[in-house]
Amino acid sequence: MRFSNIIASLGFAFLSSVAVSASAQTTTVPSGCSWTLVSQQSGPSSAIITMACKLNGVSLATREQRYSAYSPATCSIQWVASGYTWSGSCDSAQILKVVPVSPTSCNTGASTIYQPGPGTPAFNVAAFCGTGCPYSVQPQANYSFPPLKYTCL
Repeated sequence: MRFSNIIASLGFAFLSSVAVSASAQTTTVPSGCSWTLVSQQSGPSSAIITMACKLNGVSLATREQRYSAYSPATCSIQWVASGYTWSGSCDSAQILKVVPVSPTSCNTGASTIYQPGPGTPAFNVAAFCGTGCPYSVQPQANYSFPPLKYTCL
């Protein structure tokens, strides 16, 4: 099998998975939790700070920030509760609650062709089909950045 065929096959597999996951009818809303200090470990040239994002005393996520005199500071989200996700940079992460969305008005049957490419913004499917509405994506060619046909289901 030629390398270009392998790449095309992988692209089709990826786009098929996008179409399946795109039909999930959820959105995110701010959880309302606040970051609070859990622990702080300090040494002569380093520190580790662990924080939790708490809502009404319940931890929804934890993050760890490491500082060292000898290397750049690092930050990582260590854990997020089921039903939540996070966005933004680790240092100022916002914890979001994943909530179901009832499709109110879907643009069923509508389709359009979108030409992606390096530096082009992602196609806004929610604006085209409706928030939470199912859709499919079909590549229209077998090369890098092929035109994509979006169809609202």
